[in-house]
Amino acid sequence: MNRIKKKHKSYILVFLSCILIVVLAACGNGSDHESGSETASPDNGSTESESSGAESSDSGDDLFPIKTSTRYDCTLAPYLVADKLGYFAEEGLRLEFTGEIPSSEYVAGVVSGANDFADGHPNEIALQIHGGADIRAVGRSIIEPSEDKDPRLRHMWYYVTPEAAEAGVKTIADLAAYKDGEKLKSAGYQDTCESFIINKALDYYKVPRDKLEWITFDSDLSKIEALKLGQVDLIGVHPPFYDAADEAGLVKIGDSSEAHLGEATGVYLYYFSNKFIDEHPDEVAGFVRALTKAQQYANANLEETAKWTGEFINQEVKGNHYYSETTEIDEATILPWIEDLETSGTLQPGAIKVTDIITHQFEVA
Repeated sequence: MNRIKKKHKSYILVFLSCILIVVLAACGNGSDHESGSETASPDNGSTESESSGAESSDSGDDLFPIKTSTRYDCTLAPYLVADKLGYFAEEGLRLEFTGEIPSSEYVAGVVSGANDFADGHPNEIALQIHGGADIRAVGRSIIEPSEDKDPRLRHMWYYVTPEAAEAGVKTIADLAAYKDGEKLKSAGYQDTCESFIINKALDYYKVPRDKLEWITFDSDLSKIEALKLGQVDLIGVHPPFYDAADEAGLVKIGDSSEAHLGEATGVYLYYFSNKFIDEHPDEVAGFVRALTKAQQYANANLEETAKWTGEFINQEVKGNHYYSETTEIDEATILPWIEDLETSGTLQPGAIKVTDIITHQFEVA
């Protein structure tokens, strides 16, 4: 417990230092809404200053610029769809990418005003709010699909080496007996989806959570390489990188559906600072409407959405996540993430409530 408390205090200090860093950077580059950002350009999915972007955001000086960090991962698809199909423009918005930053700096960027919005899982957002971040989630992005949907849309797949498979690890439940008496090295960060989902699956199969120790890696591709090299025993991979894991010769032993939480397993949230929400409620409402339409389109047009994502990240993509198709934020899909922080001892019971991290202000009946 003391170790966890110390870790959480350090987490808060890191957060505060990130705010200082980003504020200074914003001051140096001009952080108002009309400067310091990269407007997305058409045709080949590249921004004016780097190889990233989308189609329709390059026109209309009368559109309100809405800023977010550039990213090359599984969270991209709704933004690209909303931009390419003009959903942002219909709402009077223009998407701007401000450059790539570590995900650990997303909240600091939003709080400082360097970016307007970002996204994250409920446990990550809860910890940041508990640490003092003045942010609020306004809508859902990713959710876990129902089991009748394509398994490639599930939030994570889990892999071991061929050697582990030959030793008898065919399922997540088999991890209990693998390397008896030893902890297994699992790649990822604690108190994120990487730990939350596999821990819930371990609970279901009655495998002790402390069977795993966590080794941090910053990307799915680095996790794949680490497992190939034998540096870890288990990895969880998100789309669109399932093919990369398969091509590396790794062995799939399960997926996120085995957490048995339904939609809650993969839930991902869009958030803004409370200051931005208070000052620009109409723009936030338009943002939520645009992305809801984009998510409906992405779910119905999987191949096209994967193609656009692949063009953006300069890598072949054969699948993305599955997305919420309504503006409703179902509190029942948020609660397990907070309860898990309490179970792990990271947060004291009652320290954060679901209503502390979300607003229903922008839901449309």
